[in-house]
Amino acid sequence: MKTLTLLLSLSLWTSSAIARDDFSAIDKYVNAAKKEVGLPSGTAIAIVKNGKVVYEGYFGYANIKEKKKVTDKTAFYIASITKPIFALSTLLMEHKGDIKDTMSMTEMFPKLKFSHIDTEQIQLKNLMSHTAGISNWPFVASLAYTGNHDSAQRHKLVAASTYDEKNKLGEFQYTNLGYNIVSVWAEDYYKQDWQKTISELIYEPLAMVRTSSYMSDSIKKSFEVARPYGLRGKDPREVLAFEKSNITMHGAGGTISTASDMARFLIAHLNDGRVDGNVIFPAEVILKSHQQLAVNDLKYRDFIRKGYAWGWYIGPYKDEEMYHHFGGVAGTHTHTSFMLKHNIGLVILNNESSISSKLSNGIADIAYSILLNKGSADDISDMHILQMKEAWSEIKPKLQMSIDNSAKRDLARTMILSHTRSKYAGIFHNSLWGDLKVELLDSGRFEFTLGEIHAVATAYTKPDTMRVEFPVMGGGKIVTYKIKDGEVKELDFFGEIFNKL
Repeated sequence: MKTLTLLLSLSLWTSSAIARDDFSAIDKYVNAAKKEVGLPSGTAIAIVKNGKVVYEGYFGYANIKEKKKVTDKTAFYIASITKPIFALSTLLMEHKGDIKDTMSMTEMFPKLKFSHIDTEQIQLKNLMSHTAGISNWPFVASLAYTGNHDSAQRHKLVAASTYDEKNKLGEFQYTNLGYNIVSVWAEDYYKQDWQKTISELIYEPLAMVRTSSYMSDSIKKSFEVARPYGLRGKDPREVLAFEKSNITMHGAGGTISTASDMARFLIAHLNDGRVDGNVIFPAEVILKSHQQLAVNDLKYRDFIRKGYAWGWYIGPYKDEEMYHHFGGVAGTHTHTSFMLKHNIGLVILNNESSISSKLSNGIADIAYSILLNKGSADDISDMHILQMKEAWSEIKPKLQMSIDNSAKRDLARTMILSHTRSKYAGIFHNSLWGDLKVELLDSGRFEFTLGEIHAVATAYTKPDTMRVEFPVMGGGKIVTYKIKDGEVKELDFFGEIFNKL
């Protein structure tokens, strides 16, 4: 009898061990990929299944020079993954009776005068699904990058929205604008920062203890935030020039969080609002958040996107329906995804932006192959290790060539200025963008500062022009000075006129 009992126990233990998913292929891939690239930036991974975290992986450094490793307590800037979080908060607002998905912008902002758009036609669900058909780059850039805004300025910027010339109401065009507009409404309605409202509705109920939409909370609550890195600079181990602050956190991309905290958010989506056996959100609210609002036909790496729900892309992945949203800006690439049918989900957070989208693509392939039992995880890992080697062998010389060409271009060009350099410096103002400071440095070069972002200008090919490349805003922009009666009166930047004060 004892022998039979022992055999049965061993059999049960063996069956349990076999049933347990083995995610070691992910570790193998991530370690090999980071070694190949040679930059030990950070990666945090969490996998959820049937309401539990079944795997966590932490790699590289939150701070390379200070050798602070990524741990389960490391928060990352998650960029646009803020969108599904903010979208869920609006549905919770609706559940409380504070707003309706059909509420128009006219109803949301009864005191604002919109000169360029018909706000009667644009509803909350359009704003949250990228189908509003409107545009407003100064507003988007001010909230995400420059920080040149306060409550009065935000309302002024909202009112300056115009029609998108290429996309009509009801057509999908991805943008931060709708979420930013709704965040302004939320501040009006609740008489507090949108950050406090989203914390009360989402972070606190879910016990996301290292998640916040204030960067300063990392200091108050004593947790590390991963610093941003990239491969395009001269020294990839140097922290990038632009880092988020409270003023540049916004409703479309303003959250720091850990992999384990984000896993709790996915578990709530996968289990009708339940986490750890407790009802956190009403099931009907979670169900509505998965409701498709827009149709699209897009693809990002291996991820097909056929629709858009409340902050979630919808599409097939490995022949299964997947909801997902990623986030990306200089120094950040993040991934969240889940499959309702199988009660599985994945979180990937990176503090590097040049190669991390490819890294995350491989991690997802391995993870879902294991979770769905589709293919050999080791073989898939080996394939992605080889692909990373091949990709890096192509990318590395191109990055160096780009750096060299930029340096050569700057050396070859000389600023063609028709007046003394001091006349080109000063404060230049635009009613939507705010103050642009142009400072003449001791070196004879010009530094441009627009709120939280700054850059040293280089020469351009035409008289009285300069080239300015702000970090995170993508590519160089040409500044054209306007001179009247021998004096610099204004400049043209971003296609906007800034008047000299």
